[in-house]
Amino acid sequence: MKKTRIAFIVLLLLTSGLLLCAVLHPVPKSEKRRAILQIMVSGIESEHFDPIPVNDSLSDRIYKLYLKRLNSDKLYFTQEDIDKFKPYEYTLDTAINQGTFEFYDLVNKTWDKRFGEDSMFVKELLSKPFDYTVKEDLQYDGSKIPFPKNLDELHDRWRKLIKYETMVRLAGMMDDQDKAKEKKDTSFKIRTFEEMEKDARAKELKTQEGDFKNFSELNDTDKINEFFDVIANVFDPHTEYFGPEERKNFDISMSGQLEGIGAQLQVKSGNITIEKVIPGSPAWKSGELKEGDVFLKVAQGNGEPVDIEGMRLDKAVQLIRGKKGTEVKLTVKSGTTTKVVSLIRDVIHLEDTYAHAAVIENNGQKMGYIRLPEFYTDFDGAGAHRSADDVRALVKELQGENVKGIIIDLRDNGGGSLQDVVKMVGIFVPQGPIVQIKSPGRKPQTLSSSDSAAMYKGPLLVLVNSYSASASEIFAAAIQDYKRGIIMGSQTYGKGTVQQIFTLDDKLPPSFNSLKPLGSVKITISKFYRINGGTTQKDGVNPDVIVPDLSQYTDEKEKFADYPLRWDKIPAANYREWPYAPDARSLAEQSSKRTSQDSVFNLIREEADYFKNQRDNMLYSLNLDEYRKEEKQRTDYMKRFNVISRTLPFESVSGVKAIPADPTEHKEKDTLFAGGFYGVAGNYIVVIGPTTQEKNIMRADTNEANSQNAWMKRITKDPELFEATRVIGDMK
Repeated sequence: MKKTRIAFIVLLLLTSGLLLCAVLHPVPKSEKRRAILQIMVSGIESEHFDPIPVNDSLSDRIYKLYLKRLNSDKLYFTQEDIDKFKPYEYTLDTAINQGTFEFYDLVNKTWDKRFGEDSMFVKELLSKPFDYTVKEDLQYDGSKIPFPKNLDELHDRWRKLIKYETMVRLAGMMDDQDKAKEKKDTSFKIRTFEEMEKDARAKELKTQEGDFKNFSELNDTDKINEFFDVIANVFDPHTEYFGPEERKNFDISMSGQLEGIGAQLQVKSGNITIEKVIPGSPAWKSGELKEGDVFLKVAQGNGEPVDIEGMRLDKAVQLIRGKKGTEVKLTVKSGTTTKVVSLIRDVIHLEDTYAHAAVIENNGQKMGYIRLPEFYTDFDGAGAHRSADDVRALVKELQGENVKGIIIDLRDNGGGSLQDVVKMVGIFVPQGPIVQIKSPGRKPQTLSSSDSAAMYKGPLLVLVNSYSASASEIFAAAIQDYKRGIIMGSQTYGKGTVQQIFTLDDKLPPSFNSLKPLGSVKITISKFYRINGGTTQKDGVNPDVIVPDLSQYTDEKEKFADYPLRWDKIPAANYREWPYAPDARSLAEQSSKRTSQDSVFNLIREEADYFKNQRDNMLYSLNLDEYRKEEKQRTDYMKRFNVISRTLPFESVSGVKAIPADPTEHKEKDTLFAGGFYGVAGNYIVVIGPTTQEKNIMRADTNEANSQNAWMKRITKDPELFEATRVIGDMK
């Protein structure tokens, strides 16, 4: 309480000073920057779980992280530039207190200068052929080399990079031509080396011009927002600054819905192009828009059309999105035809974020499968989906299918609503604690399930991987601590912190409206702790059953991030373990024995090791003959991994022959079959189909049928899921 009051007084004094400035003279851009900086830092200091004092240590963190973000590949700053920045390394705390931006302005002025020089140099570089006979190398990983000493060394790094990118294109053209010659393809136009080299440079120039154009369109707001975000990030990786538009995108990602027309866009060949039309959306219902159509202009109702050709994608999206019920008119090029399409915006449900279920039958044993991409919820009470409600309904459906066990797939699930996690765990365990939350200066708070009895009491398995984070880790940890089910996969991400969003505008008096909007700051205010007392922060959740995973060596985990909060422990909560706990050790041993003899899982291990080695060794030859030789070796070696993406259950790498499954023997056309293979791990026939309720929806909606069948087809190429069905089958 005292802490909050002090923060309020600090903010009041700050805004009073800004208000005086506003009275004395019109508010310039610098005053808005100062307001955001000081209100944000003051708020973080007041509310953060483990705040850093505004001192030299904080200054050093900001200095290092900002330069790393701007120049991780060592392409924009020389050591001479760094020497000019160095005096600011331990002065940024003073700059925050004074609301000054000398370091930021100097760095960006230098960056802009280098950017202009680099773009001209690259254009000149690509105007003439490279010498591919020279014996030289490129270290692609900027973290493994020092800053170039001067402009000459900087340009030499650019030269090597552009030469490498061009050489990759050229080698590809030469390989295609060699293959055409081998096949005696008379339709293929044979070109000289000089013609291919010139074409490779032209294509690389177009790519580089596009990249430089995108960078050039970053405005002052984009750049200062990145600086503010760096300042927030030095407190921990999840404390972030959001500009007003970024906040909208964050809310959309959390709710799984937005208001607009329902077309996912991309920039393709410089044009704003439809990548996908979302089923059920206004764009889909109109029947006038399709994948590949190009947007040329946007008008709000009867307003004047705005030309969006060449516009940044995020700016164009802002014009196209809008409130439900409003009209937008789009000038669209479809093939050779240009037309105006009028649409009424509506709420768009992003179905890919919602839970889906399927029934998997492995050698006569039926398993329920639920894929949950994120813990979405209805934040504003507008009737959006809630993940806990959706999963409860799917579990009920699967119970009606008489499945032996249920698999909850949280792989790549980055988290979401904490309340939905608590409710969801309550589907599987009776009333009891689910997670503990610790805030500064307070006793741990325990969130508990209110369900008097578990809705589902059968075998349960939770799939996780390196990208399962936050809410996913709470769910997996609770199931593991209760010994309610088996956690299977690889070690999770390790995000055990709680954030709250604060709107900076709320700290300004009405008389200061000229500065709004200031954006928002997401601040880490608490840490999650398992009911056994350990936090999920940094170390994540270690599975009971570990299976090989292509992402197992990823460096995109909390412990590898800049300035993560530490792991620690508090007293355990009072809880009772599930009386029918599965034998985790025995199941792990059976699975390990099975996967160690399974050729596909051995390949997954090998491929994960290979990618780790490639990531750690990014020194490439710039001699064309050497590069082509090395690339052929890499390509030939990679072919051995192709079997991993084939339809499960992958029991043999070579001589694969599926057991025929006769669809005429089955009445349901929307059921997929994966024939089992004779091999080292046994013989299986797997049948994957939707739940009965989903089948009814599919029969009534062709688009839903196509979407569901496509999703089920992806399932057939998932060896970890297949092994999960075998682990469930081993459960008593």
